[in-house]
Amino acid sequence: MTDVEGPSNESVKPSNSTSGEGSPSDKESHLTGIYDLVAVLTHKGRSADSGHYVAWVKQESGKWIEYDDDNPIPQREEDITKLSGGGDWHMAYICMYTARAFPV
Repeated sequence: MTDVEGPSNESVKPSNSTSGEGSPSDKESHLTGIYDLVAVLTHKGRSADSGHYVAWVKQESGKWIEYDDDNPIPQREEDITKLSGGGDWHMAYICMYTARAFPV
């Protein structure tokens, strides 16, 4: 669930190059067309008129955290792949990805 291929295989230049000549932000990178899942917003409930929204966010360390109101709870990656919904369980509502790129 963490790798998704997309149609883009183009070269891009970062738009926020604020550092000096020759720095990594000035170099072009090549998009691989592979995306990594970094966050999921879920809805838990039986209808759109009622229920509860929860955010599941992947930290830079690779660990997942479930943010349920003001109660952050560490989660296993295996649990993130089970967010398929149904009845009173969480249904993935919005999935956020980041594109993998490598320097040219």
